[in-house]
Amino acid sequence: MSSLHDVAKLAGVSKSTVSRVINDEYGVKEATKIKVLKAVSECGYVVNQVAKDLKSQKTNLIGVIVPRVSSHATAQGVDGLSKIFEQAGKHVLLANTHQEHEKELEYIQIFNQKRVEGIVLYATHLDLSLVNAIKQSNVPVVLVGQDGSLHDIPSIVHDDFRVGYEAGHRLINKGCKQIGFIGVQRDDVAVDVLRSQGLEQALTLHNLELLFHLRGDFSIESGYLQSKTLMEQYPQLDGLFCATDRIAVGAIKALLECGIDVGKQVKVLGVGNDELAFISNPSLSTFNYAFDKAGENAAKMLLERIVGQGKEMSKVVLTFQSIERETC
Repeated sequence: MSSLHDVAKLAGVSKSTVSRVINDEYGVKEATKIKVLKAVSECGYVVNQVAKDLKSQKTNLIGVIVPRVSSHATAQGVDGLSKIFEQAGKHVLLANTHQEHEKELEYIQIFNQKRVEGIVLYATHLDLSLVNAIKQSNVPVVLVGQDGSLHDIPSIVHDDFRVGYEAGHRLINKGCKQIGFIGVQRDDVAVDVLRSQGLEQALTLHNLELLFHLRGDFSIESGYLQSKTLMEQYPQLDGLFCATDRIAVGAIKALLECGIDVGKQVKVLGVGNDELAFISNPSLSTFNYAFDKAGENAAKMLLERIVGQGKEMSKVVLTFQSIERETC
């Protein structure tokens, strides 16, 4: 394997000149630079990236922490942020927490040890331990999906309260009066708490009360299991709002098995506009979240902080679109 000495000898320059060219430093004539790069190519010299990074204090690595890699939201988000980071010459390291909160804390520490330049965190929920971990990070962190603005943490969020509010109005406008909600764990403020609170406010404005608030996880199976006995427990149910599309798809399957005419007897709404919403039968009415834009915004916000141009705290709230199909 060729060495720095071999390149310098072939180019007829000093080793320090070769080093300055490789590290793209100032003070080297263009003709000399061309001669050195030609020698590098002819020698087949491979730059020691680790040593180069240690010298420049720059790794071009970005840590991205996600709760699961199988979800529509994660796939779209990572696709969006990857495009922005790639354009900036950055490389993404992806960590999957499998929705384990402790792993979020662990990966923040690991990424700091790996000398990433910044971290994008798709958090399952935000508690004091996570806030402290973010505050103690040696590199900037941007939150996606949970609002950390009260703790001066830059955040990209969806308008979760508003989507619950709009869901309530859509169901009521379709004639529903006995409306239930299937959410996720209560410590997920964005997906469970805010969406249900928005729904309840819409119901209150029409002098209605929420029939039930069930909790499961993000899976189709959870939506199915939560809904298997719904009509036995709540035979008056005529409207169902689910915190995610996957939960809603599971709920539709259970209701159909109970002989319910979904879309007529019971109207169903989801959130996210997952591909499953389009292919489910009947097709699921939902709200489209711009998950790719969330990723893009998170990447841009983090890049600003890496170069020291970002504000101390900023928050971007993304809008959504109403998608009307067969279930509502």
